Amino acid sequence: MKRGWKAVAAVVAVVSIGMLAACKHGHQGHDPERLKEHVDSKLKAIGATGEQRAKIGGITDRIIADGQEIRQRNKGLCQKMIGCLLLDNPDREWLHRTVDEKAQEFAAFAHRTVDSLIETSQNLTPEQREELKKRVEAKAGHPKK
Repeated sequence: MKRGWKAVAAVVAVVSIGMLAACKHGHQGHDPERLKEHVDSKLKAIGATGEQRAKIGGITDRIIADGQEIRQRNKGLCQKMIGCLLLDNPDREWLHRTVDEKAQEFAAFAHRTVDSLIETSQNLTPEQREELKKRVEAKAGHPKK
């Protein structure tokens, strides 16, 4: 169960990191199909049913699509900000406003993602959640309680 939850969290982390790393020249992103396969394999490992895996797969698709939409919307922004920063007289107001807007955008994405992860958790049985908790704790090196 821990691996399943960890896999879902990993999808969110990868999408988030991918968006933040989008400024890096030549960034190719991650293969959403591989991510979905990873999540599904972790769900299988905790004994998720086909119906659970299908529902959680839909949630995963939604998170990935949301992240890709944000990334697409912000395409080229990093270069524009760097260009502005390298001017003799950078536009402070625009830079600060842009940072504030992006912070709000990413915070909203994070909140939607948390809601999706709550929905994912609600699609698991208490036993599956307990197994997931054990796997996450074991992976993180936390003592079992």
